[in-house]
Amino acid sequence: MGSQSGPYDASINRSFVAQGAVLAAGSNTTGASLRRLMEKMPQQDRRTLEVDLDDVVAQATAQATRAAGIAITQAGAQGQFVTVFADREKAVVDVRSALDGLLGLHSLAVAGAPAAGGSASAIPTLLSATQATDRIAAAGRLLRGADVTYQQVRKALARMAGHARLPVSKWITGGNLWQIGSVATQVDLVAASTSLAVTHQLALSVVAITPPALPSPAGVATPAISLLSPTRRVTLEVVVSNAGSVDEPHASIKFTLAAPSGAASTASRTTSVASGRSVSLAPVPFSVKPGTSYQLTVAIVAPPGQTNLANTAVSETIQIAPST
Repeated sequence: MGSQSGPYDASINRSFVAQGAVLAAGSNTTGASLRRLMEKMPQQDRRTLEVDLDDVVAQATAQATRAAGIAITQAGAQGQFVTVFADREKAVVDVRSALDGLLGLHSLAVAGAPAAGGSASAIPTLLSATQATDRIAAAGRLLRGADVTYQQVRKALARMAGHARLPVSKWITGGNLWQIGSVATQVDLVAASTSLAVTHQLALSVVAITPPALPSPAGVATPAISLLSPTRRVTLEVVVSNAGSVDEPHASIKFTLAAPSGAASTASRTTSVASGRSVSLAPVPFSVKPGTSYQLTVAIVAPPGQTNLANTAVSETIQIAPST
């Protein structure tokens, strides 16, 4: 029985190594991409960095899935082989998570996925430079361990029936790229990079009143004054835009309608606005009286760090025409 299983085992091992060799070659390419990304991060812009991070993660995930698929058993050399690719996947996911937390980035939407409108999604937990450094350095240790395990798998398969030989696969190729000191230096450069800087820039892109303003009787509009038809209710519709480099998960907008007596009605809306997108707020209704003038103010509560306050507030007098 034992002697008869020899050719079968040899065939199985050679087949496994043939498929594993293809995966190893792809993994080497992914590892090289990660090293280049780590070295050039401070010079990248935010979108390019996130695209590169997502791409490396997608490659490592596909390779880990494929490695699990070619293994006949989770024990022995084949099980260790699967572990190598799973650890590499976890390491790149951890690196992306650390950088997303440091810079307030998030993974880009997958083509064909349902649109999320202008709302921010997958907002990362923000991390300090020290926290990001520790996580990236830990990912480096995981990659180093995966390289050691892969070398053990190569030796084990070479001794087994069929004497099949996997090609070399290493993600840590020397130098101090993943040492804590080097990682800390690189993280500091990333945090100080002007091209990766966090900028906040919310603005009011649309403020519409219903019912709409009537044409001026004189044919010339008076700035900041709108005459409305007789009504007991006005509704405000507002669109908020985010021209900053980060998502704003808690954008706040305040509405105030002040009567001549000094009494004021107030309302607020809070929304999530993704970077580079716009969001329409739920309509805001106010009760009014015909024949009365009101001072309307719509203002964004600027997030900490926003210094440019252009287009963050609108103030206008609205006159409700008397009932006829």
